Amino acid sequence: MSNRWIQRSGLGLLLAGALLMITACDWSAELGIGDNYDNDGNDVTAPVADTDILGLAVAASNQNFDDTTADLDSAISAANRYIAQPRLVDHRDNAAGVNLTLRPTTVFFVDDPNRSAPLIAADPRVALDLPARILVYRDDDNDVGVAYNSAAYLNARFDLDDAEDGALDGLEDDLDDLVETATGGDIDRRGSVAGISDGDGIESAASDNSFGVTVSNLAAAIEANSNLGLVATIDFAQRALTFGRALNPTTLFIFGNPSVGSRLMQSSQTAGIDLPQTMLVSQNDDGDVSVFYEDPAFISDRHNIDDRDDQIEAIARLLANLADTATSVVPGTSTPP
Repeated sequence: MSNRWIQRSGLGLLLAGALLMITACDWSAELGIGDNYDNDGNDVTAPVADTDILGLAVAASNQNFDDTTADLDSAISAANRYIAQPRLVDHRDNAAGVNLTLRPTTVFFVDDPNRSAPLIAADPRVALDLPARILVYRDDDNDVGVAYNSAAYLNARFDLDDAEDGALDGLEDDLDDLVETATGGDIDRRGSVAGISDGDGIESAASDNSFGVTVSNLAAAIEANSNLGLVATIDFAQRALTFGRALNPTTLFIFGNPSVGSRLMQSSQTAGIDLPQTMLVSQNDDGDVSVFYEDPAFISDRHNIDDRDDQIEAIARLLANLADTATSVVPGTSTPP
């Protein structure tokens, strides 16, 4: 289904360690991961049938985990909805790689530029949730759930009013078809979006650099950090162009570290839908460049994680440092116009 590198580098959330090794802090100490760290945490993952996560559409599968993932894989391939990389991230496999345990949890990445490009054109921030993700997980009762972020959730968080007619509904229809094929079950959209407003949980930093320099700075900071694994860099503008669609420069980074992400999923398995971490570099019509990323506290609140506060706060500081490095002009240099 996927080569070992992609599965291993899928890495759970995130930004583990000094997202910037530029700082000489001890990564484990900074995130509160030491000999006495609670590996198991307080697991608040609800049974699949009772899952009620903000904006999450869920279907209970009539099959076991392996058959469900195999059928989903086949359905995505048949619909030609895979991107070259990342195809999927096996969160359980990544957890095992750092000697942690996690129930089967896999996220698949799905994209059709005829759906995603119009949404990004309307609000580039939506690319933080694209390519669309489909989460397959087995709960503590051995029931299997398949979940994705609903169209209502995307519409509530992002300004998609001007998106091309049918793009958002078409994306949800595609996801419905894939999930129903894999599960043999019906989609439950009980995950309310009440209370979500435009931009909730999204942090931003205006860049003093050009788009190209900002992208290069962010890539270099991630690559230089031995604690991070870069899963993929997706150039949405280039991808859209191959489908005859035009977008402003829009590049997404997907990266993380399993030592932190796995522990978040030990506390709430559905957090796997929001992992690995994403960071977006975007340029608007006026040439202004910004970096966007999700506030880890939003992910924590969304999935009812109540036992990782110190780590969430540390991750937020590290993400902010990473964004600052990408957007700041290095003394003694200049940025191209």
